Amino acid sequence: MEACVDLVGSRRKLGKNESPWVSVLNLCNSAIGAGVLSFPYGFRQTGILGGLFFIGVIWVIEVFALCLLVRVAEKYNSESYQQLVQSVLGSNLAILTSVTMITFVIGAMISYLIITGDVFGPVFAEFFGENSILANRRVVIVLFTVFVILPLAMKTTLKSLKYSSVISVVMLAYLTVALVTIGTKSLVLNGFPPNVLIWDAGKKAFVVIDVAVMAFQCHIQVITIFSELSEHPKPFFGAEKYMLEESLLDEEIISQISKRQRTERVKRMDAVIFLSMSVCLVGFCLVGLFGYLLFPDVESDVLKSFGGENQFMNFARVGMAMVGIVCYPVQHFPARSIVDDAIKALMKAPEAGFSWTRHTLITFFFVGSTLTVALLVTDLGTVFSIVGSTGGVMVVFIIPGLLLIRGIHTKPVGYTDHTLIGEEEIKWSTRTPSQKIVQIFGGALLVAFGVLIFVVTTYVNATGMIAKSG
Repeated sequence: MEACVDLVGSRRKLGKNESPWVSVLNLCNSAIGAGVLSFPYGFRQTGILGGLFFIGVIWVIEVFALCLLVRVAEKYNSESYQQLVQSVLGSNLAILTSVTMITFVIGAMISYLIITGDVFGPVFAEFFGENSILANRRVVIVLFTVFVILPLAMKTTLKSLKYSSVISVVMLAYLTVALVTIGTKSLVLNGFPPNVLIWDAGKKAFVVIDVAVMAFQCHIQVITIFSELSEHPKPFFGAEKYMLEESLLDEEIISQISKRQRTERVKRMDAVIFLSMSVCLVGFCLVGLFGYLLFPDVESDVLKSFGGENQFMNFARVGMAMVGIVCYPVQHFPARSIVDDAIKALMKAPEAGFSWTRHTLITFFFVGSTLTVALLVTDLGTVFSIVGSTGGVMVVFIIPGLLLIRGIHTKPVGYTDHTLIGEEEIKWSTRTPSQKIVQIFGGALLVAFGVLIFVVTTYVNATGMIAKSG
């Protein structure tokens, strides 16, 4: 395994992924899901300009939070979200965050299995007949879980999911192009719909905000994706820059080179975040806009508005089910990581120790439990909507906000000399009072915004406001 010297002269393993494009695909796959189909409904609540505005605001916040998490993860050498929270904010909040994350991703995994059965069941019934065993929803879910999802979930790195991640990007592009094409044709032939809302910033704005927060959510996976990125990743375009042999350099030069490479690695990840989230932003906005223009009274799933006659949308429906299948292992990865860390802590196993036995047992546990629930439940409804909003605001707003309040340059909880890397340890006292105020104020805003979204989303679901508004 290649290695490089960090600022204190210790050696640590390089990331296995040298291509930033792989990181882009994995980060897109973490964000893209069936939630994209709800954007037209979000536009219905706030209007065309309202939808574009609120999605844009959430995009800015999400990109900022992702870049912040990457910088904190680099300083504390964290390889997962829960490790970062443990290092910076302490074990109590790490436990709370881990429980929330597991609940969130389990809900997502179950919903992906349900979508798989709901979509491919009718497709197989059309091909093999209504009385065929392959037309049975439960049989379809079991077959896809055993022969497709389980092998993908057994992968040990997100890098190894790069080819399946392409499916998410391709299907988002297909859905976007299809809706834009059909929508443009409708506008040319029929003109602008008369009953389209332009702007509404009332309480229904939280509907599109909630949809956007859930759709852009990839914060749980971003640290793992960053940890797999090589210390000297290839550029997006052009030739690779190789490292000089360490034996030919003295310690001072090695320190300077290592520091520069660390800075370039973070900058490369910034570009990965910006590119990935921009792809999602364009796709989400176009799907929401043209889906709403086509169907001003659109339901929460825009594909339902097309019925079963439009073959282009039928393919899109199958494609979104495929997106759910390839998203499952990406959501499963952090859940397995959390449980694995907990088991190693209880067993007092080496922190970096890897066990195929643990890996396999945990994978089978999550796949088996989510499969069981998916076979018994057909509609998770409000429960998973509330669970999703809880997990979303925790990892997107509250944790990044607390990191800002505490200060990304402070020593972590339980600090030791080896927690930070050499010159990266910058004391809180070196920051000016105005910088402290801005940092604390910005963090408080993130936390407050997250709490507000959670409270309003819970109220909306509990009172059935969305259903009444439809």
